[in-house]
Amino acid sequence: MTIAIDFVGVNIGSGTKTYNVNFCNELETTNLKEDIIIFVCKNYINQISFGEKKNSKIKYVLKPNFFSNILVRLIWMQFILPFELKLRKVKKLYSPMNFCPVFAKFFKIKVVLALHSNLPWVYFNLMPGNSFRNLITKKLMEMSIFTCETLIVDSYFARDQIANILKLHKDKIQVIYLGIDKKYLSLENSKNFLSTLDYNKKYMISVLSCVKYHNILNLLKAYKILIKEIDFEIKFVLVLQILDKKYFNILNEFINKNFEKNKIIIMTNIDSKNLVNLYKYSQLYIFSSYCEVFGLTSLEAMSQGCPVLISNTSALPEINGKAADYFNPDDILEIKNKMKKNLTDINFRSNLIKIGNFHFKKFNWKNNISKTLSAIYCNNTN
Repeated sequence: MTIAIDFVGVNIGSGTKTYNVNFCNELETTNLKEDIIIFVCKNYINQISFGEKKNSKIKYVLKPNFFSNILVRLIWMQFILPFELKLRKVKKLYSPMNFCPVFAKFFKIKVVLALHSNLPWVYFNLMPGNSFRNLITKKLMEMSIFTCETLIVDSYFARDQIANILKLHKDKIQVIYLGIDKKYLSLENSKNFLSTLDYNKKYMISVLSCVKYHNILNLLKAYKILIKEIDFEIKFVLVLQILDKKYFNILNEFINKNFEKNKIIIMTNIDSKNLVNLYKYSQLYIFSSYCEVFGLTSLEAMSQGCPVLISNTSALPEINGKAADYFNPDDILEIKNKMKKNLTDINFRSNLIKIGNFHFKKFNWKNNISKTLSAIYCNNTN
């Protein structure tokens, strides 16, 4: 039996891109029982190397670049994909991007769906974009969840939360942890990138999407208090994917009013090698999100020997365990105090780094692929 995977529109959102690139790279090295068809846009497969494309069991079906448009992608998934699967006699679909064809059962297609966000049900008012589009997104996600035979989520927190909200049986939901990208273990570290941007001085780093639920403003408020209390200079590097321009403007206004030039350094479009270097030489990694079903960046930071300080909410304690320090994301003074402790308490820092060096290795894409394929193959009957 042939299995299909739908990656059309994969370049929408950095988190989704990270998942799908790593999934495909690892899939190429896997001994597969069944033939697999992967649908993907032409421009994306040219931008990102999906492994070395040597696995004889995998066939890539390229779609026009305009299929990446969110409306066209919706039409593709809901109205074109089911017919294409029918013509190709494919009866099993893995949809890794929160949505699937809601009429799949009509076409006798079994769907395994991966859900990477619980945001529409818990922080709807903090989602970027207009409310009407977000409502459509939420409803379509719900319809997709009820359509699929198996739902894959990234953490037990995500499983319990979505099961309670939508009244799902937990037997339908499988928890499969994400993995650390191999690039963080193999790329050469260099200070050249840092010195050219005057980062050779001490700095903290946070890698976030510029959205309200990532709670960046509270980080800046805590940092403002911190720099008045410590007797050494430390900059704050924000690596951002700008998804909410209005929120970005609010952040910029706050920065311009409250900080000297170059105290806060905002970076966008950072490639893998430079991000590795930023993690490697940072004094502290901070992540302030209200809502995460996994949170991969903290593990990335650990892999480079950087101490990690994160919110005590959602799935973050489950994923990071004792390898991170935590704060209440609504308590600005607590955030400041935890920043100060992690920067100045040498023994505490060293212990976090030591635990982190072992902890991140528990998460790898080989395990993810193995468990995902098991979920797809399960009950794989005609």
